[in-house]
Amino acid sequence: MNHKLFARMFFVAALWNFAAGGPGLGSYEWQFKMLFGEEAYTGDFHQALLFRSFALSVLLFGFGYYAVSKDISQNRAIVWLGAAGKILVFAFFTGAFLRGYATMVAWVVSFGDLLWAAAFFWFLYRTRDEVRINNFVG
Repeated sequence: MNHKLFARMFFVAALWNFAAGGPGLGSYEWQFKMLFGEEAYTGDFHQALLFRSFALSVLLFGFGYYAVSKDISQNRAIVWLGAAGKILVFAFFTGAFLRGYATMVAWVVSFGDLLWAAAFFWFLYRTRDEVRINNFVG
């Protein structure tokens, strides 16, 4: 098993989430318009609150992936939750894109999340025999 490969993979996954979540906290208007279109932006307090809450969640998962990169034998629950979340993000953004509520940029980024989910499941599968506790979180 190539533990260095997985450690690097989760480090890059952390950077992916930092790159996605950070701008949503700092320059929410720019990122919102890029993902949902100019006409979707209202500048409303609630829109900003909800979008920034999503960006904060993305950023926090990035810190989780960074923790996994430091010791891939720990924090498997974060990997399970991250993989599931990335699949749901892809599903939600695909639906929004197909209905005209999200841009192609949003869909492409969410497709990137789908690829990350596949990589996470690959990690979970390849390291399953190294789990000391045989349960959902490992």
